[in-house]
Order: sequence, then structure tokens, then C-alpha cells
Amino acid sequence: MTKKLLSFLCIGLAILLLDIWFDSSNQDKTIILYDDEVNSLIETWTAQVGRPPNNQDFQGIINQLVEEEILYREALKLNLDKDDIIIKRRLAQKIGFLKEEEQSRPPTESDLEEYFQSKEADYYMDRRISFSHLYFSKEKNGSERAVNALKVMRDHNNLPDSDPFLVGKNFINKTSKEIDRDFGVGFSENFIYKEVGAWVGPFDSIYGTHLIKISQITEAKSPDFEEVKRAVLINYLLDKKQESMKNYIEDLKKDYEIQINPKFNYQD
Repeated sequence: MTKKLLSFLCIGLAILLLDIWFDSSNQDKTIILYDDEVNSLIETWTAQVGRPPNNQDFQGIINQLVEEEILYREALKLNLDKDDIIIKRRLAQKIGFLKEEEQSRPPTESDLEEYFQSKEADYYMDRRISFSHLYFSKEKNGSERAVNALKVMRDHNNLPDSDPFLVGKNFINKTSKEIDRDFGVGFSENFIYKEVGAWVGPFDSIYGTHLIKISQITEAKSPDFEEVKRAVLINYLLDKKQESMKNYIEDLKKDYEIQINPKFNYQD
């Protein structure tokens, strides 16, 4: 009697396990496409192609979505997601984005002003210069041509021919660092105490010889809060997101024991 009862229990257990297995297997074969996901793909298509998808395009979008989902599930069955550094990084980025996008209290005017005052030095506005230049290549006797060109402009008020310059002829609101980046270190010193509105030179750069005419100078200053309010808001929100993410990770670390090597404990 006991053996029969045990046999029935084993058979019943086997049937139950098979039923669970087949049921989960069937559930795993169902693919549901939600409106949000489909609409997002349609919007992406429209942005890239420049028009809404037609019926054939739409069918292709759906087919691609279904095929990706099928391949994704088959990859999970084969445990291809395990120990994959690319997948780990992608998931870490994703949870980071989700955490950063969590809604928080919008900053008040007082919050922004206090933030601005604590980082006022970051918003210091360097001296900026708007100018034009004429370039004379050193491969084409640039120094002599520049001297002659300046004389022509002063005597006849005519703009002479010059050589093309890679980054252009006119520059707007450039700092000394930006000028040195485009013309070579030290070239910005040629703009010190120069008259606005007159062609001056010649000045040598790493490329050749130049005549320059300053059109506007904006002196360095510490801006008022209202002048940089938009930049302050963007930086404030970015800092808050990063601070929130850092605190989130620090709280999670408390629940983990991290070992780099079984013999050495990780100390943060």
C-alpha cells in the first residue's frame, strides 16, 4: 500500500512539474508589443527618415522588434547575459539614467542664487575679442606681402588679396586661450592695447603673417546672477543629479561585501 501511494505521489509530482514547465514555456513564447514601445520606434523612424513610415515600413519596424525580442529571449536561455562586461555596463548605465531622471523638487530662485554665490568664480567671464584678419602664407613670402598690404590699405583704403586661412577670417568673442589655440601660443598678446577699428600688424603666427583689425573688446568681469541664470540652472540640476546618484550608490555599497581577492578586502 505504501509503495503504491509513493508511486502515485511520484507520478502526481512529475505531472505537476511537467504542467508547470509547459505552462511557463508557453508564457515565454508570448510576445506583447505595447503602444509606447511601437510609438517610440515610429518617432525614431520619422526623425531619421524625415517622413512617417508607410504600411510596408511599419511592417518592417514590427518584424525587427519581434525578431530582436525572440533573439533576446533565446540568448537569455543560453545564459549569454552572464559575465558579459558590455551588458553589465549597459545595465549599469540604464539604472544610472533612471535614477538621475527621478523627479525632485524644482530649485527656487534662492537655491540658484546660493549655488551661484558658492561657485561664482566658475562663471568669471574672460576678456573677449571680436576681430578680422588677413593671412599671408610663409610659403608665399608672407611677411613682405603683409607689409605691402598694410601700406596699400593705409594709402588707398583698399582691402588687398590675402591667402585662405583654415579656420576662417572673422572671429567673434574669442578669449586669449581660444586665439592661441587657433593661431599658436602667444599670438593673443598681439591684441593687447591695440586700437579698435584699425588694421594693424604685421604679426607672425606658426602659419605665417597676419594683419588684424579688432571690432570689439569685452573686458573681463564677474557676471551678475541674471546674466548667467540659465547656465546656473543647468549646472545646478546636473550637480544635483550626480549628487543623488553618488548617494544612491553609497547607500547600496553598505549592503555589499566586496572582495578583489579572497585574501584582501576592498576598502572604499
